[in-house]
Amino acid sequence: MRKLIVVGCALAIAACAPVQEKPTPKETPKQTYSYPRFDGLAALSETASPERDGIREKYRYDRSIKATAHKGLRYYFYEPNRKRNVVGFSFNNSGSPKVNPVGMKKKGPRREYAFLFADRARENIYLAVNDDVKISGRFSHDNMFREVHFFPRKQLPSLTSDHSKGVFKVTLPTGEPVLFDQDTYELVGGAMKEGPIDFNRSRHARRNPDVRYTGKYLAITVAQRGEAPRRSSVWGQQKFAEAHYPAKYKKSCRLSPKHIWDQRPKRGDNDPKLTMLHKTDDAIFAVVERQCGWDLSALKSGSSHVADAASK
Repeated sequence: MRKLIVVGCALAIAACAPVQEKPTPKETPKQTYSYPRFDGLAALSETASPERDGIREKYRYDRSIKATAHKGLRYYFYEPNRKRNVVGFSFNNSGSPKVNPVGMKKKGPRREYAFLFADRARENIYLAVNDDVKISGRFSHDNMFREVHFFPRKQLPSLTSDHSKGVFKVTLPTGEPVLFDQDTYELVGGAMKEGPIDFNRSRHARRNPDVRYTGKYLAITVAQRGEAPRRSSVWGQQKFAEAHYPAKYKKSCRLSPKHIWDQRPKRGDNDPKLTMLHKTDDAIFAVVERQCGWDLSALKSGSSHVADAASK
């Protein structure tokens, strides 16, 4: 009996003893990475040389569009290796007193300036201007296109704002400035001039965007309604590009786009990609000298070291 009492007490004491909990392993906090927010306006203001001569095929048409805090101003970007990079920016004049007065009365008509540089390469740095008159409602009837290609291509186009003067300053590939009004996006100074949008109801009589280069270097421009401006033949008619070197020659020179852009579709393509035939500025200068009889020696002397720097 006594033994039973002792055993019972032992069990009771054991039951009342505190339970020894196993130590809980400390959880290692998960590492989080915070990437700085991409500032499109800050990226647009950076002065940068072309990063390569030719566009890598993977990125030839790879781009997305993002709006900025400024109404009517957007930037284009791509993300190689998950890092966002700017490959262009655009202004949209949807109504202004001198250039687009119709847009102030009704919604739709616009002039867009798009400074583009796919893959941040030298090959395809250019300005695309589009006048959409919104008269017929048909894309091929209402959209008037002009491209302007600047040489030498010393840098990628960049943009800064001067709020005190109310302007955006675009630096062209040649290093020259062009000024746009911050509110209307009308061109107000620098190495280019523009005239009003042509709202002629006859698409055949309507002029392509009246945008002209007035700087001291070379510009080649092509224009077309409702079609790719770089084609050498549209609807059975031969087309021409125009070369402008206003610092030395008052008159422009006409030459076929086939001397500048590849007009032949590659195997498997329905249409030509209209890629540039020449990798360097000097090669372009040689074509213009041959086709126009111009002397571009002053331009060539300043372009070779630019190409060498970008290729390193």
